[in-house]
Amino acid sequence: MTTVRDTPRADPGLEDLLEDLLEDLLADLRVLVECESPSSDLAAVERSANLVARLGTERLGIAPERIVVDGVHHLRWRFGSPTDPHRVLVLAHHDTVWPLGTLARAPFTIDEGVLRGPGCFDMLAGLAMALHAIAGLGDAAGVTLLVTGDEEVGSASSRE
Repeated sequence: MTTVRDTPRADPGLEDLLEDLLEDLLADLRVLVECESPSSDLAAVERSANLVARLGTERLGIAPERIVVDGVHHLRWRFGSPTDPHRVLVLAHHDTVWPLGTLARAPFTIDEGVLRGPGCFDMLAGLAMALHAIAGLGDAAGVTLLVTGDEEVGSASSRE
């Protein structure tokens, strides 16, 4: 697997920083993937929302607003003061199409630079990247992150 350290760079300190950031991102992604969250299982979606809320609070420094509609758990982070205009919406979801037990036959793995696991690309990697990208902003005022729990089944409750 090619790593950041394998690519020629002018600043070795930057290489170390990027490698550490990647390791943190992949660690968060592993935790997300290993928390099975099929849309059809509201208890699993709630467990996933609790995990995302914990990870997001750790990364972003503030707890999300929890929105529960028809038993489906959604999370929203708003950055800046309440009077700041909300200019950017980052949208993600934490539910997956994979039934409980999928991890037993398709665990989270990274092999020769290929990452695998239920929900890793739709959309848990994107969710992990969103958390890390917003955390890396110097000023996130005007940014809202909405993480829904029903995208895989048509987003009926998150549209409200």
